[in-house]
Amino acid sequence: MIYFGPKPDEGILYILKDFQNQLPSLLADFGVIFKSAPTVFAKPSRNEDIEVAMKQTSNENWQIAIVILNNVLHEVYESIKQWSNQKLGVPTQCVAVFNHFNEMLANIACVSQKINTKIGGINGIVNLKAALSHSSNEDLFMFVGADITHTTCSTDQPSIAAVVGSCDPTCSRYAARLSEQYPKIARCAVEIIKELDKMIIDLLQVYERTCGNCLPNRLVFYRDGVDDELFQKVLDNKINKIKDACQVVYGNRKLPRLTFVIIKKSHHTRFFADDGQYTKNIEAGTVIDQDIIHPTQFDFYLCSQAAIMGTSRSALYHVLHDENEFSSDDIQQLTYWLCHTDARCTKSVSVSAPVHYADLAAYAARMFKFDDELDHNEETDDLLNETENISLNDIETKVMIFNDKIQNNMWFV
Repeated sequence: MIYFGPKPDEGILYILKDFQNQLPSLLADFGVIFKSAPTVFAKPSRNEDIEVAMKQTSNENWQIAIVILNNVLHEVYESIKQWSNQKLGVPTQCVAVFNHFNEMLANIACVSQKINTKIGGINGIVNLKAALSHSSNEDLFMFVGADITHTTCSTDQPSIAAVVGSCDPTCSRYAARLSEQYPKIARCAVEIIKELDKMIIDLLQVYERTCGNCLPNRLVFYRDGVDDELFQKVLDNKINKIKDACQVVYGNRKLPRLTFVIIKKSHHTRFFADDGQYTKNIEAGTVIDQDIIHPTQFDFYLCSQAAIMGTSRSALYHVLHDENEFSSDDIQQLTYWLCHTDARCTKSVSVSAPVHYADLAAYAARMFKFDDELDHNEETDDLLNETENISLNDIETKVMIFNDKIQNNMWFV
Protein backbone atom coordinates (compact mmCIF):
# COMPACT_ATOMS: atom_id res chain seq x y z
CA MET A 1 0.00 0.00 0.00
CA ILE A 2 1.16 3.52 -0.83
CA TYR A 3 0.05 6.71 0.87
CA PHE A 4 0.08 9.98 -1.06
CA GLY A 5 -0.82 13.19 0.72
CA PRO A 6 0.32 15.61 3.40
CA LYS A 7 3.08 14.53 5.76
CA PRO A 8 1.54 11.91 8.08
CA ASP A 9 0.89 13.13 11.60
CA GLU A 10 -0.11 10.95 14.54
CA GLY A 11 -3.75 10.87 13.51
CA ILE A 12 -2.97 9.90 9.92
CA LEU A 13 -0.55 7.19 11.04
CA TYR A 14 -3.25 5.75 13.32
CA ILE A 15 -5.76 5.55 10.45
CA LEU A 16 -3.17 4.02 8.12
CA LYS A 17 -2.27 1.38 10.70
CA ASP A 18 -5.93 0.63 11.34
CA PHE A 19 -6.62 0.31 7.62
CA GLN A 20 -3.55 -1.87 7.13
CA ASN A 21 -4.72 -4.23 9.90
CA GLN A 22 -8.37 -4.37 8.90
CA LEU A 23 -8.08 -4.68 5.13
CA PRO A 24 -6.88 -8.33 4.91
CA SER A 25 -9.71 -9.66 7.08
CA LEU A 26 -12.31 -7.47 5.34
CA LEU A 27 -11.24 -8.66 1.90
CA ALA A 28 -10.99 -12.26 3.12
CA ASP A 29 -14.75 -12.20 3.78
CA PHE A 30 -15.19 -11.79 0.01
CA GLY A 31 -12.60 -14.38 -1.02
CA VAL A 32 -9.59 -12.09 -1.60
CA ILE A 33 -6.78 -13.58 0.49
CA PHE A 34 -3.48 -11.88 1.28
CA LYS A 35 -0.57 -14.33 1.32
CA SER A 36 1.47 -11.88 3.36
CA ALA A 37 0.71 -8.82 5.45
CA PRO A 38 0.47 -5.69 3.31
CA THR A 39 3.24 -3.14 3.68
CA VAL A 40 2.65 0.60 3.73
CA PHE A 41 4.95 3.45 2.85
CA ALA A 42 4.19 7.16 2.55
CA LYS A 43 5.23 9.59 -0.16
CA PRO A 44 4.50 13.25 -0.91
CA SER A 45 2.16 13.78 -3.84
CA ARG A 46 4.78 15.40 -6.09
CA ASN A 47 5.23 13.99 -9.59
CA GLU A 48 8.79 12.88 -8.95
CA ASP A 49 7.76 11.04 -5.77
CA ILE A 50 4.90 9.34 -7.58
CA GLU A 51 7.36 8.17 -10.24
CA VAL A 52 9.76 6.76 -7.64
CA ALA A 53 6.98 5.00 -5.74
CA MET A 54 5.37 3.44 -8.81
CA LYS A 55 8.74 2.27 -10.17
CA GLN A 56 9.37 0.62 -6.82
CA THR A 57 6.11 -1.34 -7.10
CA SER A 58 7.15 -2.48 -10.58
CA ASN A 59 10.69 -3.46 -9.57
CA GLU A 60 9.37 -5.45 -6.61
CA ASN A 61 6.72 -7.16 -8.82
CA TRP A 62 3.72 -6.08 -6.81
CA GLN A 63 0.58 -7.93 -7.81
CA ILE A 64 -1.49 -4.84 -7.08
CA ALA A 65 -0.81 -1.48 -5.46
CA ILE A 66 -3.50 -0.15 -3.15
CA VAL A 67 -3.06 3.61 -3.27
CA ILE A 68 -4.35 5.65 -0.34
CA LEU A 69 -5.11 9.25 -1.33
CA ASN A 70 -5.47 12.02 1.23
CA ASN A 71 -6.51 15.52 0.19
CA VAL A 72 -4.74 15.49 -3.18
CA LEU A 73 -5.57 17.10 -6.51
CA HIS A 74 -7.12 15.09 -9.34
CA GLU A 75 -3.84 15.46 -11.23
CA VAL A 76 -2.22 13.19 -8.64
CA TYR A 77 -4.73 10.46 -9.43
CA GLU A 78 -4.10 10.92 -13.15
CA SER A 79 -0.33 10.71 -12.68
CA ILE A 80 -0.69 7.47 -10.70
CA LYS A 81 -2.82 5.91 -13.42
CA GLN A 82 -0.46 7.09 -16.17
CA TRP A 83 2.47 5.36 -14.48
CA SER A 84 0.56 2.23 -13.50
CA ASN A 85 -1.52 1.55 -16.61
CA GLN A 86 0.43 3.17 -19.40
CA LYS A 87 4.09 2.95 -18.48
CA LEU A 88 4.72 0.21 -15.90
CA GLY A 89 1.80 -2.20 -16.07
CA VAL A 90 1.14 -2.38 -12.32
CA PRO A 91 -2.56 -2.68 -11.38
CA THR A 92 -3.66 -0.05 -8.87
CA GLN A 93 -6.71 0.46 -6.71
CA CYS A 94 -7.10 3.96 -5.29
CA VAL A 95 -9.05 4.45 -2.07
CA ALA A 96 -9.86 7.49 0.07
CA VAL A 97 -9.85 6.39 3.69
CA PHE A 98 -9.58 9.86 5.20
CA ASN A 99 -12.86 11.71 5.81
CA HIS A 100 -14.63 8.71 4.27
CA PHE A 101 -13.23 5.87 6.39
CA ASN A 102 -16.56 4.47 7.60
CA GLU A 103 -18.11 4.93 4.17
CA MET A 104 -15.20 3.09 2.56
CA LEU A 105 -15.55 0.20 5.03
CA ALA A 106 -19.28 0.02 4.26
CA ASN A 107 -18.44 -0.29 0.55
CA ILE A 108 -15.64 -2.79 1.03
CA ALA A 109 -17.57 -5.32 -1.07
CA CYS A 110 -17.24 -3.05 -4.11
CA VAL A 111 -13.55 -2.47 -3.37
CA SER A 112 -12.97 -6.21 -3.07
CA GLN A 113 -14.65 -6.82 -6.43
CA LYS A 114 -12.43 -4.24 -8.11
CA ILE A 115 -9.27 -5.66 -6.53
CA ASN A 116 -10.24 -9.22 -7.42
CA THR A 117 -10.94 -8.18 -11.02
CA LYS A 118 -7.66 -6.30 -11.44
CA ILE A 119 -5.58 -9.25 -10.22
CA GLY A 120 -7.29 -11.60 -12.66
CA GLY A 121 -10.12 -12.99 -10.52
CA ILE A 122 -13.75 -13.63 -11.40
CA ASN A 123 -16.59 -12.19 -9.33
CA GLY A 124 -19.56 -13.82 -11.04
CA ILE A 125 -20.62 -15.44 -14.30
CA VAL A 126 -23.75 -15.71 -16.39
CA ASN A 127 -25.24 -19.19 -16.73
CA LEU A 128 -25.85 -18.99 -20.46
CA LYS A 129 -27.69 -22.30 -20.62
CA ALA A 130 -30.16 -21.04 -18.03
CA ALA A 131 -30.46 -17.60 -19.61
CA LEU A 132 -31.27 -18.89 -23.09
CA SER A 133 -34.02 -21.23 -24.17
CA HIS A 134 -31.79 -22.80 -26.84
CA SER A 135 -28.11 -23.20 -26.03
CA SER A 136 -25.67 -26.09 -26.28
CA ASN A 137 -22.40 -26.99 -24.60
CA GLU A 138 -20.64 -26.29 -27.89
CA ASP A 139 -21.69 -22.64 -27.91
CA LEU A 140 -18.88 -20.20 -27.18
CA PHE A 141 -20.06 -16.66 -26.61
CA MET A 142 -18.15 -13.43 -26.91
CA PHE A 143 -19.75 -10.21 -25.66
CA VAL A 144 -18.50 -6.93 -27.07
CA GLY A 145 -19.27 -3.38 -25.96
CA ALA A 146 -18.41 -0.18 -27.82
CA ASP A 147 -18.68 3.52 -27.06
CA ILE A 148 -17.25 6.86 -28.18
CA THR A 149 -16.75 9.86 -25.91
CA HIS A 150 -16.62 13.37 -27.30
CA THR A 151 -15.50 16.68 -25.88
CA THR A 152 -14.82 19.16 -28.67
CA CYS A 153 -13.43 16.42 -30.92
CA SER A 154 -10.58 18.57 -32.11
CA THR A 155 -6.90 17.86 -32.62
CA ASP A 156 -6.32 18.96 -29.02
CA GLN A 157 -9.20 16.98 -27.54
CA PRO A 158 -10.04 14.07 -29.83
CA SER A 159 -12.92 11.68 -29.55
CA ILE A 160 -11.95 8.39 -27.92
CA ALA A 161 -13.43 5.16 -29.21
CA ALA A 162 -13.40 2.16 -26.89
CA VAL A 163 -14.20 -1.46 -27.73
CA VAL A 164 -14.12 -4.12 -25.02
CA GLY A 165 -14.62 -7.83 -25.52
CA SER A 166 -14.91 -10.84 -23.26
CA CYS A 167 -11.84 -13.02 -23.56
CA ASP A 168 -12.47 -16.15 -21.49
CA PRO A 169 -14.99 -19.04 -21.56
CA THR A 170 -16.95 -17.59 -18.62
CA CYS A 171 -17.47 -14.28 -20.47
CA SER A 172 -16.53 -12.39 -17.31
CA ARG A 173 -12.98 -11.26 -18.15
CA TYR A 174 -12.70 -8.40 -20.65
CA ALA A 175 -9.94 -6.70 -22.61
CA ALA A 176 -10.18 -3.17 -24.01
CA ARG A 177 -8.87 -1.53 -27.14
CA LEU A 178 -8.95 2.23 -27.64
CA SER A 179 -8.39 4.67 -30.45
CA GLU A 180 -8.25 8.45 -30.68
CA GLN A 181 -10.21 9.96 -33.58
CA TYR A 182 -9.16 13.38 -34.89
CA PRO A 183 -10.95 15.44 -37.53
CA LYS A 184 -8.66 16.70 -40.28
CA ILE A 185 -10.40 20.07 -40.26
CA ALA A 186 -12.59 22.03 -37.86
CA ARG A 187 -14.36 20.25 -35.03
CA CYS A 188 -16.86 17.46 -35.44
CA ALA A 189 -18.13 14.39 -33.64
CA VAL A 190 -18.59 11.21 -35.66
CA GLU A 191 -20.26 8.16 -34.14
CA ILE A 192 -18.47 5.70 -36.45
CA ILE A 193 -15.51 3.81 -34.97
CA LYS A 194 -13.05 3.94 -37.83
CA GLU A 195 -10.62 1.33 -36.46
CA LEU A 196 -13.35 -1.10 -35.38
CA ASP A 197 -12.08 -3.92 -37.60
CA LYS A 198 -8.55 -3.70 -36.18
CA MET A 199 -9.88 -3.64 -32.62
CA ILE A 200 -12.13 -6.66 -33.20
CA ILE A 201 -9.26 -8.60 -34.77
CA ASP A 202 -7.09 -7.87 -31.75
CA LEU A 203 -9.81 -8.86 -29.27
CA LEU A 204 -10.58 -12.09 -31.15
CA GLN A 205 -6.89 -13.00 -31.06
CA VAL A 206 -6.83 -12.38 -27.30
CA TYR A 207 -9.89 -14.63 -26.95
CA GLU A 208 -8.21 -17.33 -29.05
CA ARG A 209 -5.04 -17.29 -26.95
CA THR A 210 -6.97 -17.34 -23.69
CA CYS A 211 -9.37 -20.11 -24.69
CA GLY A 212 -6.90 -22.66 -26.06
CA ASN A 213 -7.07 -21.72 -29.76
CA CYS A 214 -10.88 -21.75 -29.70
CA LEU A 215 -12.93 -18.93 -31.18
CA PRO A 216 -16.51 -17.91 -30.33
CA ASN A 217 -19.34 -19.13 -32.52
CA ARG A 218 -21.81 -16.56 -31.16
CA LEU A 219 -21.00 -12.86 -30.97
CA VAL A 220 -23.23 -10.33 -29.20
CA PHE A 221 -22.29 -6.69 -29.81
CA TYR A 222 -23.67 -3.83 -27.68
CA ARG A 223 -23.19 -0.27 -28.97
CA ASP A 224 -23.91 2.77 -26.84
CA GLY A 225 -25.13 6.22 -27.77
CA VAL A 226 -26.35 6.24 -31.38
CA ASP A 227 -29.24 8.45 -32.49
CA ASP A 228 -32.10 7.00 -34.50
CA GLU A 229 -31.20 8.82 -37.70
CA LEU A 230 -27.70 7.25 -37.60
CA PHE A 231 -28.88 3.68 -37.10
CA GLN A 232 -28.57 2.62 -40.71
CA LYS A 233 -25.24 4.36 -41.27
CA VAL A 234 -23.71 2.88 -38.14
CA LEU A 235 -25.22 -0.53 -38.83
CA ASP A 236 -23.97 -0.71 -42.42
CA ASN A 237 -20.47 0.33 -41.42
CA LYS A 238 -20.12 -1.76 -38.28
CA ILE A 239 -21.64 -5.01 -39.51
CA ASN A 240 -19.30 -5.05 -42.49
CA LYS A 241 -16.27 -4.21 -40.37
CA ILE A 242 -17.08 -6.86 -37.78
CA LYS A 243 -17.54 -9.52 -40.44
CA ASP A 244 -14.35 -8.46 -42.22
CA ALA A 245 -12.48 -8.72 -38.94
CA CYS A 246 -13.90 -12.16 -38.26
CA GLN A 247 -12.92 -13.30 -41.75
CA VAL A 248 -9.30 -12.31 -41.08
CA VAL A 249 -9.11 -14.27 -37.83
CA TYR A 250 -11.32 -17.26 -38.68
CA GLY A 251 -9.95 -17.94 -42.16
CA ASN A 252 -11.67 -21.06 -43.46
CA ARG A 253 -13.50 -21.70 -40.21
CA LYS A 254 -17.20 -20.93 -39.87
CA LEU A 255 -17.85 -17.33 -38.89
CA PRO A 256 -19.73 -16.55 -35.66
CA ARG A 257 -23.39 -15.64 -35.64
CA LEU A 258 -23.67 -11.93 -34.88
CA THR A 259 -26.26 -10.00 -32.90
CA PHE A 260 -25.94 -6.21 -32.92
CA VAL A 261 -27.75 -4.14 -30.26
CA ILE A 262 -27.93 -0.36 -29.82
CA ILE A 263 -28.37 0.99 -26.28
CA LYS A 264 -29.93 4.39 -25.69
CA LYS A 265 -29.79 5.99 -22.25
CA SER A 266 -30.56 9.58 -23.20
CA HIS A 267 -34.29 9.48 -23.76
CA HIS A 268 -37.25 11.05 -21.99
CA THR A 269 -39.36 7.96 -21.32
CA ARG A 270 -39.98 7.11 -17.67
CA PHE A 271 -42.02 4.30 -16.15
CA PHE A 272 -43.84 4.14 -12.82
CA ALA A 273 -45.82 1.56 -10.87
CA ASP A 274 -49.18 2.78 -9.53
CA ASP A 275 -50.98 0.75 -6.88
CA GLY A 276 -53.97 3.08 -6.76
CA GLN A 277 -52.64 5.11 -3.86
CA TYR A 278 -48.96 5.70 -4.50
CA THR A 279 -46.74 6.05 -7.53
CA LYS A 280 -43.31 4.49 -7.21
CA ASN A 281 -40.39 3.34 -9.33
CA ILE A 282 -40.69 0.10 -11.23
CA GLU A 283 -38.71 -2.85 -9.90
CA ALA A 284 -35.34 -3.92 -11.23
CA GLY A 285 -35.77 -6.40 -14.06
CA THR A 286 -38.92 -4.79 -15.49
CA VAL A 287 -39.18 -5.08 -19.27
CA ILE A 288 -41.54 -3.08 -21.48
CA ASP A 289 -41.80 -4.54 -24.96
CA GLN A 290 -45.38 -3.79 -25.98
CA ASP A 291 -47.59 -0.86 -26.99
CA ILE A 292 -45.05 2.01 -26.81
CA ILE A 293 -42.17 0.39 -28.68
CA HIS A 294 -41.42 0.58 -32.40
CA PRO A 295 -44.25 -1.01 -34.43
CA THR A 296 -42.00 -3.03 -36.75
CA GLN A 297 -38.49 -3.13 -35.29
CA PHE A 298 -37.08 -5.23 -32.43
CA ASP A 299 -36.65 -3.01 -29.38
CA PHE A 300 -37.49 -2.99 -25.68
CA TYR A 301 -37.03 -0.98 -22.50
CA LEU A 302 -35.21 -2.65 -19.61
CA CYS A 303 -34.96 -1.22 -16.11
CA SER A 304 -32.12 -3.35 -14.78
CA GLN A 305 -31.21 -1.30 -11.70
CA ALA A 306 -33.01 -0.50 -8.47
CA ALA A 307 -33.16 3.27 -8.03
CA ILE A 308 -31.50 4.33 -4.78
CA MET A 309 -33.08 7.77 -5.00
CA GLY A 310 -34.98 9.78 -7.55
CA THR A 311 -36.64 8.39 -10.65
CA SER A 312 -35.27 5.25 -12.24
CA ARG A 313 -34.36 5.51 -15.92
CA SER A 314 -34.74 2.48 -18.14
CA ALA A 315 -32.38 1.78 -21.01
CA LEU A 316 -33.78 1.37 -24.51
CA TYR A 317 -32.30 -1.61 -26.37
CA HIS A 318 -32.70 -1.75 -30.13
CA VAL A 319 -31.76 -5.04 -31.83
CA LEU A 320 -30.69 -4.02 -35.33
CA HIS A 321 -29.17 -7.28 -36.53
CA ASP A 322 -29.73 -10.79 -35.16
CA GLU A 323 -28.19 -13.85 -36.78
CA ASN A 324 -28.52 -15.74 -33.47
CA GLU A 325 -32.32 -15.55 -33.83
CA PHE A 326 -32.85 -14.71 -30.18
CA SER A 327 -36.42 -14.64 -28.97
CA SER A 328 -37.53 -11.52 -27.13
CA ASP A 329 -37.31 -13.33 -23.80
CA ASP A 330 -33.83 -14.66 -24.56
CA ILE A 331 -32.15 -11.36 -25.44
CA GLN A 332 -33.96 -9.56 -22.63
CA GLN A 333 -32.96 -12.07 -19.98
CA LEU A 334 -29.41 -12.38 -21.31
CA THR A 335 -29.00 -8.60 -21.25
CA TYR A 336 -30.46 -8.33 -17.74
CA TRP A 337 -28.16 -11.02 -16.39
CA LEU A 338 -25.16 -9.31 -17.95
CA CYS A 339 -26.09 -6.24 -15.90
CA HIS A 340 -25.33 -8.30 -12.76
CA THR A 341 -21.75 -9.11 -13.77
CA ASP A 342 -20.35 -5.58 -13.56
CA ALA A 343 -17.17 -5.58 -11.47
CA ARG A 344 -17.81 -2.12 -10.06
CA CYS A 345 -21.05 -2.97 -8.29
CA THR A 346 -22.46 -5.74 -6.11
CA LYS A 347 -25.91 -5.23 -7.65
CA SER A 348 -27.22 -4.94 -11.17
CA VAL A 349 -26.26 -1.77 -13.06
CA SER A 350 -28.26 0.33 -15.52
CA VAL A 351 -26.76 -1.11 -18.74
CA SER A 352 -25.14 -4.39 -19.70
CA ALA A 353 -21.60 -4.84 -18.42
CA PRO A 354 -19.80 -4.84 -21.82
CA VAL A 355 -21.05 -1.41 -22.83
CA HIS A 356 -20.50 -0.02 -19.33
CA TYR A 357 -16.90 -1.22 -19.48
CA ALA A 358 -16.47 0.48 -22.86
CA ASP A 359 -17.79 3.72 -21.38
CA LEU A 360 -15.42 3.42 -18.41
CA ALA A 361 -12.42 2.66 -20.63
CA ALA A 362 -13.11 5.59 -22.96
CA TYR A 363 -13.54 7.98 -20.06
CA ALA A 364 -10.45 6.75 -18.19
CA ALA A 365 -8.30 6.96 -21.33
CA ARG A 366 -8.63 10.75 -21.37
CA MET A 367 -6.05 11.00 -18.59
CA PHE A 368 -3.37 9.18 -20.57
CA LYS A 369 -0.76 10.86 -22.72
CA PHE A 370 0.41 9.34 -26.00
CA ASP A 371 3.03 10.50 -28.46
CA ASP A 372 1.23 12.27 -31.27
CA GLU A 373 2.73 11.49 -34.66
CA LEU A 374 -0.16 12.79 -36.73
CA ASP A 375 0.27 15.80 -39.00
CA HIS A 376 -2.68 17.98 -38.07
CA ASN A 377 -3.93 20.72 -40.33
CA GLU A 378 -4.65 24.16 -38.96
CA GLU A 379 -7.91 24.04 -37.05
CA THR A 380 -10.77 26.46 -37.63
CA ASP A 381 -13.25 27.68 -35.07
CA ASP A 382 -16.29 26.32 -36.89
CA LEU A 383 -18.10 23.39 -35.36
CA LEU A 384 -19.37 21.06 -38.06
CA ASN A 385 -22.79 20.00 -36.85
CA GLU A 386 -23.87 18.31 -40.04
CA THR A 387 -21.93 15.11 -39.54
CA GLU A 388 -23.59 13.50 -42.56
CA ASN A 389 -21.19 15.58 -44.67
CA ILE A 390 -18.22 14.12 -42.83
CA SER A 391 -16.80 10.86 -44.16
CA LEU A 392 -14.35 8.47 -42.53
CA ASN A 393 -11.69 9.88 -44.81
CA ASP A 394 -12.01 13.13 -42.87
CA ILE A 395 -11.08 11.38 -39.62
CA GLU A 396 -7.54 10.45 -38.58
CA THR A 397 -6.98 7.83 -35.91
CA LYS A 398 -4.34 6.65 -33.51
CA VAL A 399 -4.57 3.39 -31.57
CA MET A 400 -3.76 3.88 -27.88
CA ILE A 401 -1.18 1.37 -26.64
CA PHE A 402 -0.80 0.39 -22.98
CA ASN A 403 1.90 -1.54 -21.17
CA ASP A 404 1.95 -5.18 -22.31
CA LYS A 405 1.54 -6.43 -18.73
CA ILE A 406 -1.78 -4.65 -18.34
CA GLN A 407 -3.04 -4.35 -21.92
CA ASN A 408 -5.41 -7.31 -21.54
CA ASN A 409 -6.22 -6.71 -17.90
CA MET A 410 -9.39 -5.00 -16.67
CA TRP A 411 -7.54 -1.83 -15.65
CA PHE A 412 -10.60 0.32 -16.38
CA VAL A 413 -12.94 -0.91 -13.61
